[in-house]
Amino acid sequence: MLKAKFIVFGKEISISVEIIAKTYVINLCNLLLFKVDNVIKKLKNQLPSNQMNTMVSSMDQFQVLLQEQRQFRPFGVLLSKFDFEGKEMQVYKISEGNEAFNKYLARVQTLALWYIEGAEYTDNDDSRWNHYFVYEAIKRPDDIGYRYILAGYSSVVNFYCHPFMVRTRIAQFLVLPQYRGKGNGSRFLQSIYNDLISRKEVKDVTVEDPSDKFMFMRDFIDCRNCAQLIEFSADNLKKGFSIEMKEAAQKKLKINPRQARRVYEILRLMKTDVRNEQELKDYRIDVKRRLEQPFKKSERDWNRLKRALNDEEMATVIANQTNIEKKIDTLRKLYDSLILDYKIVIDRLKIFTDLS
Repeated sequence: MLKAKFIVFGKEISISVEIIAKTYVINLCNLLLFKVDNVIKKLKNQLPSNQMNTMVSSMDQFQVLLQEQRQFRPFGVLLSKFDFEGKEMQVYKISEGNEAFNKYLARVQTLALWYIEGAEYTDNDDSRWNHYFVYEAIKRPDDIGYRYILAGYSSVVNFYCHPFMVRTRIAQFLVLPQYRGKGNGSRFLQSIYNDLISRKEVKDVTVEDPSDKFMFMRDFIDCRNCAQLIEFSADNLKKGFSIEMKEAAQKKLKINPRQARRVYEILRLMKTDVRNEQELKDYRIDVKRRLEQPFKKSERDWNRLKRALNDEEMATVIANQTNIEKKIDTLRKLYDSLILDYKIVIDRLKIFTDLS
């Protein structure tokens, strides 16, 4: 007989294993000390309270709902189509909801709770929200219409921008796991961009708390689009970031100024001959000059600090501000981290576009 003891969450568990006629008999002691979670109850707490009838506990009930699902048709208007491994993907946009759509959206957004940290349900009564959905559209055997499988969705919200425009923020963006890693996210995001670019009232687009993966995807699309503009030509990139670049990115592609600067830095690094010491030095100085801006305080900033801090706190701020070695080390780390991110985007641009 083999015996073992171990600790789980502060409680001792004993295991004994007996081998009888080549059969393993395992005795677990003290497992009754653990309370089993009520998984169904925990799931119900996360579901829309007015749609509990959509959660069933038997296979027969599930089959009934599955048959009803076969008649599903997407809400909204068809924006675009693209191919995914020989399959047809369709993108739909919903600007004005109704009771049926609001219930559907709430059910879809339960998926975000599993994949998006801090995800919340949107306010369906707020007219500032627009929603985009991407589906895999499968031709029915009888050639009458399609069967639709949800592949992802995105919710965007519009904020007022003086005098008669809006700034659009991407609040949620989700592509389901089985459709990831194949370019579906990029194509879906590009479809959303195409719609926003066509709307004259949209000033530019921002993103709420993007994940690293979303940030790389966004950089890839923005760089690919900006590379088609004359303002971002190789010759202009070497001259430094310009007002023309910022305005072209914002007016033609709805890219906000901060993101436009990031795109410029990625594309300029892509066009920089890293074997040329002077070219690389010029690039490094240009980027570090931007990174250094937060370290610089204007006279107005110092006056505010004097009013807000006591003498001891003020002395600490001044010491940190004047610590040249610490400042240089911080800038170096920021720069090195940034270059690693940029190289990820550049590698993808070289593989999936004809940019070089």
